Order: sequence, then structure tokens, then C-alpha cells
Amino acid sequence: MPQEIFSYLPLIAVVIPLISFVMIMCAKDLAWWRNAWSLTGSTGTLAAVAFMYQHLSLGQALIFKVPMIVTPYNFFFRVDEFGFLIALITSFIWLAATIFALEYMNHEENRGRFFAFFMLTLSGTVGVPLAGDLLTLLLFFEIMSLASYVLVVHTQTEEAFSAGNLYLYLGVFGGMCLLTGMGIFYYNAGSLAITSQAALMEGLDSYYIAAAVLMILGFGIKAGMVPVHIWLPRAHPVAPAPASALLSGLMIKAGAYGIIRIISMIYTPDSSTMVMETLSSGAVNLWNQVSEAGYIIIWFGIATMFFGAFLAVIQNNIKKLLACSSISQIGYIIMGAGVGAYMGYDGAMGVGGATYHIFNHAFFKSTLFLAAGAIVYLTGELDIRKLGNLKKKMPFTAVVVLIASLGIVGMPLFNGYASKTLLHHAIVDAYAYNNVYALYFAEWIFTLTSAGTVCYFLKFLYFTFWRPAPGDQEGKVIKTEPILMKVGMGTLAVSMVLIGTSPYFVLNNLVGPTLNAFVLDSYLVQYFLDINLFYLSDLVAVALALVLGAVLFYLLSKYTNIFNLQIPHWLGLEYHGALIGKLAVLLWGFITLPFVAVQDLFGALSDFLYKRVFLFLQNVDYRPGEAAIFKSINISNIEFDMVLVIIALSLILTIAFYLRFGLTLFGF
Repeated sequence: MPQEIFSYLPLIAVVIPLISFVMIMCAKDLAWWRNAWSLTGSTGTLAAVAFMYQHLSLGQALIFKVPMIVTPYNFFFRVDEFGFLIALITSFIWLAATIFALEYMNHEENRGRFFAFFMLTLSGTVGVPLAGDLLTLLLFFEIMSLASYVLVVHTQTEEAFSAGNLYLYLGVFGGMCLLTGMGIFYYNAGSLAITSQAALMEGLDSYYIAAAVLMILGFGIKAGMVPVHIWLPRAHPVAPAPASALLSGLMIKAGAYGIIRIISMIYTPDSSTMVMETLSSGAVNLWNQVSEAGYIIIWFGIATMFFGAFLAVIQNNIKKLLACSSISQIGYIIMGAGVGAYMGYDGAMGVGGATYHIFNHAFFKSTLFLAAGAIVYLTGELDIRKLGNLKKKMPFTAVVVLIASLGIVGMPLFNGYASKTLLHHAIVDAYAYNNVYALYFAEWIFTLTSAGTVCYFLKFLYFTFWRPAPGDQEGKVIKTEPILMKVGMGTLAVSMVLIGTSPYFVLNNLVGPTLNAFVLDSYLVQYFLDINLFYLSDLVAVALALVLGAVLFYLLSKYTNIFNLQIPHWLGLEYHGALIGKLAVLLWGFITLPFVAVQDLFGALSDFLYKRVFLFLQNVDYRPGEAAIFKSINISNIEFDMVLVIIALSLILTIAFYLRFGLTLFGF
């Protein structure tokens, strides 16, 4: 276990954007004020997180507790290497998106509200990986989800509200799943700490399994895991580009982060059990049960990556294409997390590959959404069928998109190559681990999905930047990208080039240390750190995916109409989800019908009594000596209202006396 030291840095990292939120709300219509506080919030958060590295590099974990006055639970931060990496990329990319947004939001209304909730969302998003227990994590997770709803519905169009409602409903449902799962887990384990739980060594009963399923479902909704991915293609296109960049590049990673914490940390034996000569039966059983769960998660990841790639191929709206691409890429991460759980103590390649891809995807997907924002900002168009030849009209954006696209398809010397290579090793190792032949086919689906990624990015690049523009767009004059938008996109593009050309630096200094937070074989961790990323077999695998993707693009564009395919709405998961929701409402109404009838009966009786008593009191004449009702109860010159007070006090005193002495007097 690393040495734990007290530090204010985790608290500072989440409080700075909260202060920015409050300050912007105080004068949200003052442009220089909100811009200054937005930059202050983003820069301050990045600085606070960056200062944590000096402690973590010494093998220390940062902790901070805030006593909760109204609950027995503390507000708890604990930062290890894994949480630090997620917080670091979150705050860095948020700063780049903030710089971009300062210019981009000039053509939007309600800018003050946007930047205020932009900062509030940052506080929640960066707080998730800094949380030290599940309750604190849930609090920041909900802040992130609810605050980002305002960003999704920013334009306040009917489409935005429809997408926002779906985003909110699924977010609330996911939050309820998390809360229920955490409640079940706490009731049985007695702890919500994000660490291995000794209680699990006694075996995973049905309650622990139910808790894990609920928590993975809750995190899976935010991650965009199939089949609960349906909010991504709806929410991303309607949100402003800076919000879309962070929804896809960072916030869905909070879901992946939660899944990895659950299956590869909380539901694993403690590291102390692994130094024993022989494992206890409890540790062996726990590893076996986690391995079975990991196998299932692998296939959820495979399904997510393949289905997302298929959806991306048929999209013509740039933001929808990128949103579906995010579904596919999150599938790679979930698959890696599944491999880590499936191989258990030997799962360094899966956990490390998933972590590296979280890091890489945050960069290239955020960049691509910002570029989409630049395109719509200058052309007013997101439909690639109506665009073309932007490489000449928007050369800077074209270069940025090319760099990000080469990264996401896994081209060597670009940032996605290393993580995809590691994930490919992970699925191959998973097959070799137990020789389960189905995982051999999973590896082929991995390659086919990678080819699909090449295909839809060739489609994006060709239709948007390379081909001649349609006739009505050819002579259209487009201004150059504003400087702040170039700074935001350029910062991320340069970062991707540096990451791609220095994969071992990232591996050894950022990704590798995160494995210290997990219970993994030290020999395999070292193998992960020393791996040669440029083996001929790895380069051949990438070349195969690139060639297959290019061939697929050529065949689909020349001999099919799949790029314009419209899936009937009755085949969509959203349609079936709405149908299931309506059926659930009808079923609930039928089940609760008797209770509603009883409630209505009591309501009618209460209403009747209330009306009769009210009419009676209206007819009471309180004037002494005149009303018959007064004369009948006016005893010893005690007025009527005083009689009522005496009766009420007598009843209260009688009840209090009985509660205090009654049971004793009757011999109980």
C-alpha cells in the first residue's frame, strides 16, 4: 500500500471551478468577467491536479476528508496514480476546450449560463477520479450528469430538449442504479472504500452480484455501452461543439473509469493475499468469479465497438458520426477492462491497454468535435454530403482532423497506435489464457472493427475535405478560423503528435504507474512497461486493418448506397426503449390500481370530514352570551377558544405521560 499523506490539492481542484461557477453567475452577461473566470477555473484546476504529480511520483497517495455534518459519512478524497491520470487529461483538455469556446460561443445566446455550467460540470467531472469512496464518487458523478444537461439543451430547440430529456432520464436511471448498487454493497460489506474489500473473500453471494451488476449498468449508461448507448447520437449533435467535445472526450470516460474501479479493484482480493505461498480458497473463488464476469464484459465491449462502427459508417452528420465513433471506441476500453478482469492477477495488459486508450481517445475525440464545431461555425453545415474541398478553404482544420483521424485509426507514430496495439495484445492474451475459442473470433471482430474505423474516417475526410465541393458550395467564401479556436485545436493536435512520437514516455511516466493502483502480477506489469510496440506482427496487424478499411470504403462507396442508409425508426433501440417504457407505465398502473382505489377512498372521506368540520366552525358564533353553541360550553366563564386549547394540551400531556411512564405502570 502506498503511503497516504494529507493534502488540500484534491479539494482545491474541485473548489476552483465551483468558485468560477458562482462568480460567473454573479455577472454572467459581462463578457470579460465570464471569460476571465472560465479561464481561471480551467487553469486553476489543471494546476492543482498537476501539482499532485510530485507526491504520486514518490509512491504517495493524497487524501483529504471533509466531515459531513448531516450524515455519519465523510466527504472523502483519495488520489492514486489511476485517478490522477484521468483528472490530468480532464483538466488539460477542458482548458483547451475553454479557449476554443471563448470564440465559438460568440454566435450563441445565453453565453453566461453556458460558461457557468461549463465550470460546474468541470467540478463534477474532475471530482469523479479524485473521490476516495463510492459515495463521494456518486456525488460528483451526479453533479457532472445534471450540470451537463444544461449544456446539452443550451440551444433550447425542440430537438435539443428531446435529446436532453433522453440524456437526463438515462442519467437519472443510471444514478439510481448506482445508488441502489452501492446501498446493497454497503449493507453487506460495511464499506464503500474504493479498494479491495475483505468481506468479498467469503464469496460473492447474490447480493454482491446484484450490486456489481447495478453499478456496472449505472456506469455503463454514462460510458455509452451497448445497449444503453442511445443517448450519445442524440445528445452530441445538439450540444455546442465545446460541450460535445467534453461529453465524448471526457465525460463518457467517467463511466469507463467507474467500471474499471469496480471490476479490477473493488471486486478483487487484497494485495496482501498475493504474497502468501498459497492462496486461500476465498481468494481463489473470488478470482474465478471475477474472471467469469470479465468474460461477459469482454463481449459487451466487442458488441459495443462493432455496433458503434457500423452506426458510424451510415452517418452523414459529422457530429453523429463522431458520436457513434465514440460508442465504438468506448467498446475498445470496455473490452480491455473485461480482459483485465478475465485474466485477474495476470490482467496487466488489459487494464493498461484500456487506461492508455482512455488517455488517447480523450485527445483525438475532443479534437475532432472541436474541428466539427469550427466547420459548422464557418460553413453553417454539418452534413458531409453538402460539404467538400475544405482542405483549401479551412487548411488548419483539415490538418487537425487528419492528425486526429490518423490517431484514431491506429496509424504508427500517431497517438492511437500504442493503445490499440496493447489492446490487440490483450485480446490475443485472453484467448491464450484459457484457450476459449470464442475469443479467437473476438480478435477477428477487433480487426474488422478497426477496418470499419478506417472506413468511416476515410468517408469523413473524403467527403468533407478532399472531394470537390457540390456546385452550390464551390464558390462560397469561407473565412479563416479565429485565433482562439486555432489555439484550442492546435494545442490538442500538437499534443497528439508528441504522444504518438513518444509512446514509451507516456507508457512509463503516465500510464504505467496507474497499474500500481491494482492487484496485478509485478512481472507482467514490468512486461507491459518493457513491451516493444513496433514488432513486425503488430505493424502487419495495423496494415491489415488499414488496407481492409480502404477496400471497404471503396466497395461501399462505389457499389452500394450504405453511406446513405436510413435505419427505420422501428428498428432503433430508442423506439423499443420508449415502447418498453410505455408498457412499464401501463403495468405499473395496473399493479397499483387497488392501492389507488384505497387512496381515493381515504381521500374522499378526508375531504368530506374536512368540509363538514369547516362548515361547522364557520357557523360557530364566538360572541359571549349570544350563540347557543357558546352558551352550552361556556363553563365557569372559560371562553370557547380557551376550551379548545385546554383540550389539545391535555391530550398532548396525556400522550407524553403514557409514552414516558405508561408501559412501566402496566408492568411491561
